[in-house]
Amino acid sequence: MRFHDDRRPPPPELLGLARRWRTERQLGRLARLPAAAAGTARFAVLGDVEPSRFWIWRRLFNREGVFPRQMAAIRAAPAAFVVQLGDMVEKGRPERYARFLRQLRRADLGRPYLTVIGNHDRSRPNGSSHSTLYRRLFGRANYAFDHAGTRFVVLDSSARRLTAAQRRWLRLVLDAPGRKVVFTHMPPAHLGLWGGVGPAHAIGGFTGGAREFSEIVSAARVSRVYMGHVHAFGVQDYRGVRYVLTGGGGSALFPSGAADRFHHFLAVECGPAGVRERVHALDGRSFEIPAAPVILPAHDGPRSWRRFLGSTWAGA
Repeated sequence: MRFHDDRRPPPPELLGLARRWRTERQLGRLARLPAAAAGTARFAVLGDVEPSRFWIWRRLFNREGVFPRQMAAIRAAPAAFVVQLGDMVEKGRPERYARFLRQLRRADLGRPYLTVIGNHDRSRPNGSSHSTLYRRLFGRANYAFDHAGTRFVVLDSSARRLTAAQRRWLRLVLDAPGRKVVFTHMPPAHLGLWGGVGPAHAIGGFTGGAREFSEIVSAARVSRVYMGHVHAFGVQDYRGVRYVLTGGGGSALFPSGAADRFHHFLAVECGPAGVRERVHALDGRSFEIPAAPVILPAHDGPRSWRRFLGSTWAGA
């Protein structure tokens, strides 16, 4: 089928592919699941999966078939739902979305799959762009839902900023009792631990409204902020909130200024005892993220962990 790249309605074939994966439909599926035992939410978090627009990056920094392998591993995980942190496609064109949706259908995941919009999911990955096609296919780019005693918030940072309206909305949805978790594509740039060197990731996070964002999630006592965009893994504790970078869903692992670059996903358990995450690497290894404040030294792979006890790493 032939596609176009403007703001006109997408072709009916593409709308048919996307119908199953619209956010409202996925949330409806989640709401019909049996109540989680003892108020514990179990879910998987997958970072950026677009294989790269440029063949040289794919050849040098990526491998074939990462996304299907990640889906197979998640299918075996005890997760009620999956959150994909954006950059599903190399560029927000209809034919790219069609290919991704076919892959998702073939994965036969058997559980709700919720999406976060990334900068690559917009009409252009960088510079002036719009999110018209994403919203026509999936629905809202900012949304919240409750599951197993936890409020989950999906926040659109794909334009490298949070508007004043988004920040007002975020304050309102986080004004709730109980545990709170936020998913967004880009890290706040002022954290300073992640971000780019060189042209591949000249901007490692969003800037507009970033400090206000950290103030809001700290005041609301958010348990976790999960982010992608930088194709790596990392953890940082800042003003009482733990930020977890998990951008290794399947995109190219090019040099990004981050220490640990490997393909992986997270299996998360969020309940009365707190939040626990297990990192599952593509090679089959896994490890649990320590509860103590953590910084990643400049070594490769999951073995590069070093604990820092007694103080919180602010990174800024």
